[in-house]
Amino acid sequence: MEINITIPESWQDVTLQQYLKFYNAMKPYDGAEEYSTKIVEIAAYYLCNIDANTLNRLPLDTFNEIASSIMNLILSGKKQELVKSFEIGNTKYGFVTNLDHMTYGEYVDLVTYSKDVYENAALMCSILYRPILEQDKGQYRIQDYKGTNENQIELFYQKLTMDIIFGALGFFLRLQKDLLNSTLTYTTEAMSKMMEENPTSTAAQILAENGVSMEQLQLLQEMIQQSSTQSQD
Repeated sequence: MEINITIPESWQDVTLQQYLKFYNAMKPYDGAEEYSTKIVEIAAYYLCNIDANTLNRLPLDTFNEIASSIMNLILSGKKQELVKSFEIGNTKYGFVTNLDHMTYGEYVDLVTYSKDVYENAALMCSILYRPILEQDKGQYRIQDYKGTNENQIELFYQKLTMDIIFGALGFFLRLQKDLLNSTLTYTTEAMSKMMEENPTSTAAQILAENGVSMEQLQLLQEMIQQSSTQSQD
């Protein structure tokens, strides 16, 4: 019996929605002996639409070819370059042009949700990518951050492909350690300045006005401490 099998040639062929099914199906096997076997079986099912029964009936050379292609695809996830802009429908989205100039609210939200980057990938990318308002000669200006946008998160969940996800989250996570190490100083200086400018306001009020909750600040402080401990280890 002839079987038509389609293996994604690159992460451009895999949506976030599709990848999350594979990601969540692999979670129970994390650290297990059968992980290397299951990763091919589960990836074949969710990324190539090949069920386990079909996979088991394949000639060995065909199976090995498919397994090799799947593993090459999975390993290439870490090598994805940052995609600076893309279009969905009639809207063009651009990556945050300068992470050093992001608002405190943006930064805290990103750190908060980076505890599970793939489950929160659509949300994190809705912070890192926003609609382009103006563009000229390769330069662009994106929409200001106004908190999480549920419509954009849902759109990204359904439409974003994993080349964009891997590139953006890899870029951010490589910078996260440096960002975390500088946050304590930044937070202290920023809060001191805001308290001087608003002597009658409480810390909670100032944070709320800047889009940051006390819960987010507490989580951020915990992550800074955890990062510091890991650095010492």
